[in-house]
Amino acid sequence: MRALNSRFVLIDITNNAASWRYRQRHSHFITSALGGAHQRPYMPPLKQSQPSVLRTPQIRKPSDRTTSSNGSSLDCPNPASTSRVESCTELDLFLEMLPSRMRSELNGHEEIGELIEVVMDLGREPLARFPSGDWVISEQPVKHEDLKHATSKVGDFSDDNRSGIDRSLHRISAIRNRKLQIIGLTCRVGRAVSGSAEIIRDLIEGGGSILVIGPPGVGKTTLIREIARMLADEHMKRVVIVDTSNEIGGDGDVPHEGIGRARRMQVPNVNMQHNVMIEAVENHMPETIIIDEIGTELEALAASTIAQRGVQLVGTAHGMTIDNIIKNPSLQILVGGIE
Repeated sequence: MRALNSRFVLIDITNNAASWRYRQRHSHFITSALGGAHQRPYMPPLKQSQPSVLRTPQIRKPSDRTTSSNGSSLDCPNPASTSRVESCTELDLFLEMLPSRMRSELNGHEEIGELIEVVMDLGREPLARFPSGDWVISEQPVKHEDLKHATSKVGDFSDDNRSGIDRSLHRISAIRNRKLQIIGLTCRVGRAVSGSAEIIRDLIEGGGSILVIGPPGVGKTTLIREIARMLADEHMKRVVIVDTSNEIGGDGDVPHEGIGRARRMQVPNVNMQHNVMIEAVENHMPETIIIDEIGTELEALAASTIAQRGVQLVGTAHGMTIDNIIKNPSLQILVGGIE
């Protein structure tokens, strides 16, 4: 495996809590240009008050819903915490996008503060996804009027069929029919989680490039958003985010507060992402480039070029293990390529 000139750190994130703790001990390597892979010093796992329990997702009906003990519509513990209050405010923006009958049902759910996403497909029952499993919001199927109401509350959809709510981190993805009419929506709740990158602070401060690997929905974007804020605000570095679908910095021209002082470059067309990555380096003198979802060979080549120019690169890619990246012809250059 050829190593890049700059230090390259590979972080593997999975949904399995036990697997994460195992990898934290055994699977973090730092590859340097001077040769060899050096195992990262052992870091004891974080203490937990209760052992993590992995539950099998189940489909639940509205009749199974239970309201919170105080009857409140939003479960926002510790109201003194600013981050909690901001999270609830952004969740309100998300719920306003939904039709009133769905919103009223969701407001009474005990896990509303942990809502992951809402799925609305034409002619099917709307689903809400929580950490504990999927839950049927309403037994009435989704109608064209419901989809039109939701799309009227969000911005324009880009070439990759993604949109968002102005100055929020929520991501709205559309499914279209052959006539390009929207017949389904996947509405994911976006959250800025302060402190989510503390476990790898030493790697971030070291200045090495970081690649976060994991399947969809495990929090890769949330992690690199916090890394961008940490580098820009705490270390006063020049950070530029290449935001393909406005998922890191939020929708609209004014970026979300979750990225701190970091600057954000939007990508007008998903096929131009690699060009914007090179443009960011050549025009704006960044010390760190943040890029989400590196998926094509041109983007991987651009990432390799950035790393060779002495700029710290923090990116994400889809995969379960490092082997998935090595065996992917389009992405293998991210780890130096194979011979």
